[in-house]
Amino acid sequence: MNPAELYNDGKYDDCIKRIEEMEVSDPGLTPQLLNLKGVCKMRTSKVDEAMELFDRVLKVDPENGEAVANKEGSLILKASLMADAANKQFRAGDYAGALKSYELVDFSVASPELKFQVCNNKGAIYMQQRKVPDALRQFDAALEIQPLNVDTIHNKATALKGVGRMEEALVAFDQCLAAQPEFYSAMCGKIETLNALSRFSEAVVVADSAIKAKPDEYRAYADRGFANLKQHKIDEALSDFDGAMKHGSKQSGELMKVYALALILKADSLLNTGRYHEASEMYEKALSLGDADKPAAGVLFNHSLALLHSGKKDESMLEMEHCVEVDPAFFSAWAAMGLTHLQNGRFAKAITCLEKATQIKPEEVEVGYHLGVAFLKSNDLDAAVEQFKKVLQLDPNHVASQKALALLESSLAYRNKEKAQAEEAERARMAEVEARAAAEVEAKAKKAAAEAKIAAEIAAKEADEAAAAEAAKIAKEAEEARVEAAKIAAEKKALEEATPPPPPTEEESNLQGAFEDLTVGGDQPVAVTKAYRGKTVDEEDIGAALMDEVDGDACLIQMDFSLEELKYPGPYPKGIRVDRREQYLPDELFREMFKMSKDEFYELRKWRQVAKKKEVGMW
Repeated sequence: MNPAELYNDGKYDDCIKRIEEMEVSDPGLTPQLLNLKGVCKMRTSKVDEAMELFDRVLKVDPENGEAVANKEGSLILKASLMADAANKQFRAGDYAGALKSYELVDFSVASPELKFQVCNNKGAIYMQQRKVPDALRQFDAALEIQPLNVDTIHNKATALKGVGRMEEALVAFDQCLAAQPEFYSAMCGKIETLNALSRFSEAVVVADSAIKAKPDEYRAYADRGFANLKQHKIDEALSDFDGAMKHGSKQSGELMKVYALALILKADSLLNTGRYHEASEMYEKALSLGDADKPAAGVLFNHSLALLHSGKKDESMLEMEHCVEVDPAFFSAWAAMGLTHLQNGRFAKAITCLEKATQIKPEEVEVGYHLGVAFLKSNDLDAAVEQFKKVLQLDPNHVASQKALALLESSLAYRNKEKAQAEEAERARMAEVEARAAAEVEAKAKKAAAEAKIAAEIAAKEADEAAAAEAAKIAKEAEEARVEAAKIAAEKKALEEATPPPPPTEEESNLQGAFEDLTVGGDQPVAVTKAYRGKTVDEEDIGAALMDEVDGDACLIQMDFSLEELKYPGPYPKGIRVDRREQYLPDELFREMFKMSKDEFYELRKWRQVAKKKEVGMW
């Protein structure tokens, strides 16, 4: 089939394909085929490609009428497609995207109908974005194209109402209603405009017509309720708000606020006429409609009064406490709580609440007077006097405060006299007690001094006796050591006489040589150091070393011992003087323990040495 036949059969893609095949074999297509291919592209919504084909034709033949018409048609189609895309975004709630797409519509080629649609929809988007002035400009542009379009007039009226141009809005709503008398949204808009202009009776008339036209819609009920509320027709307003709630306006925040206001006004009226139970119910309902987190403090207080007069004292007190939580500076609540606590004998709580109230409004003399009474009831007479004086400074003729202050001052004078007498008696008693205590302290001091003297004498005597006993013990131990040594020497001598002596060992030879090297000058021995078993010892201790050898203990000889080796009760190193164990301590350790040198120590009296040795565990 040739391209024209394919086009006539609506096979646009096949027509395009056939023309492209022809173009391969003959690149120089005729303007007729290029136009046909471009129209097929338009039919398949490929507008930009179609425009390129028409431009190819016009480049060769600028006067080609078919190409000129087709290009103009493609521009119109492109604008229409762009508007359709924007409309889809608008319906999907993508207002920003729709607005951008509407801006791309080419008004130079768009039809009047398309221009009207774009302007009206852009106005609606600006209304959604709360850009009312921009919306008004778009509605005006749309009305220039279609001046009698009721929907656009209504949109403009709504925008005018939104920016407070109420008179102009009223004219626009009237235009809508002149064209469509039962246009419900226009009627409600007119009601709201009349309410804004404080023309409430007219608003009620229009609302009656709107409710008659659509009795199941909530908006006219709410608008009429507001008009009735403004005319102080509270019962009618409540009836209208109930109708609005019934017909689906439970989610309207504005309605909730106005409905709550009507309930509060009704409750206030009931409270003032003594219908406390009904007032309490109205307040509760109003509070349930408002912000539960931030209720009005005044409503809470009035509700507490209704509860109090209904006999619900505990609930009333809780509501007053809630009131001051919401508004800590609510004077009436603090004052009422203070008086309630005072009447019920809760004086401490009464003082707290009444003090708060007087801080907020110090000029309220009656509250100040009752604070003085609360102090008086709690037996804080000084505070009561000061409070009554404050009241009289504000109102010198306040009779109740005058009487209370006179009685208090008389009572305080008598109490102060008794207090002074009691204080004088107490001072005398304390003086007597202090004198007795001083005498007891002096007696105890004398007794302690006498006991200290006796203790010192006893300690000195005990020290001398202990020193004597220690000396006797040491002498006994020395005698026993001497006897033992003599016995061992005798046994050794007998053994040597019975057995020929072995040849001397190398060590004994060394020892003998050491003795032979000893030189003596004059009659005094020379202090020298001798070698024994490879070690060095003082000459005067060689005998002790030999004694140890005889005992069969070939230990190394050393003259300094540790504190653990010398401490009582032993056993002690062999060859030392047990009664003078301290002398075998190293000099530095001795000085650290006894706080003096060995020479200084042995210059002390014997009982002082014993005492020192007891202190360090060497006795």
